[in-house]
Amino acid sequence: MFWLTRVRSNSMVPTLPDGSLVLTRSLRRTTPVRRGDLVIVNSRELGEPMVKRVIGLPEETVMITAGAVSIDGRALSEPYASPSVFSNSFRVPPDHYFLLGDNRDVSTDSRSWRDTYIPRNAIVGRILGWPWAWQTKGRVHS
Repeated sequence: MFWLTRVRSNSMVPTLPDGSLVLTRSLRRTTPVRRGDLVIVNSRELGEPMVKRVIGLPEETVMITAGAVSIDGRALSEPYASPSVFSNSFRVPPDHYFLLGDNRDVSTDSRSWRDTYIPRNAIVGRILGWPWAWQTKGRVHS
């Protein structure tokens, strides 16, 4: 199934500015989730869907040092991410994911959520049309 998602924050700038309308495809529970995917997550903590980028996969160690991300000791190239001063380390549990916004010092994401890691069943869609995102007025959900 496909649907349109409206981005309702600046957490994904510059990739998806506030107000962007993007094509989203639902994910079956068996559909693989890959690093770099832009996904729609049903957040129990915030009570609304959110758009974030998949950074850490199950059982990986994500290290962030002054904004630079490495996965299991290997630097991750992130040309889409804004500079950040954040530093910390995270070990992703099985069947969970570590998600970040592209606008790192503005985004509320796995670094600040009470439930740091997102279970696979909370990832409900993948954005397909993000390179062709367009802006319109009004808000639907993010």
